[in-house]
Amino acid sequence: MKGRAGMLSAAAVLAPGCDGPAAVPASADEPVRRAAFRSLAARDFLLTCPAGAGRGETGYQAARYDALGRLAAGKGAARAVALGENDWAGVARYSAREPCGPGEEAYREALAAYAGALDRFAAAIAEHRP
Repeated sequence: MKGRAGMLSAAAVLAPGCDGPAAVPASADEPVRRAAFRSLAARDFLLTCPAGAGRGETGYQAARYDALGRLAAGKGAARAVALGENDWAGVARYSAREPCGPGEEAYREALAAYAGALDRFAAAIAEHRP
């Protein structure tokens, strides 16, 4: 997969009319989009922990993601969240990341990573200007 991704990146940069990443100004939605993507990546890693999906703390953080999605919609950033979710859906099936390890410590680390990603998602939404 890495080879294909590298070829696609190179093709995009070398395409006629493309001057590389600096030529395209970042959208105001981009921080929210990236934060949504990273939150979902952290969530899915947490769900690989043994019994991670059934724990109350996991459910609380999942509800927090849903609430942040509603907050984003109220601030005009629903499209950015949807794009981040779509990006993750496209990448997740090709992810070769190792699953969460066994034990409470591994779960706690994954939970902290998810909570931190949600904190950054909340900050991106708070800073969003439509």
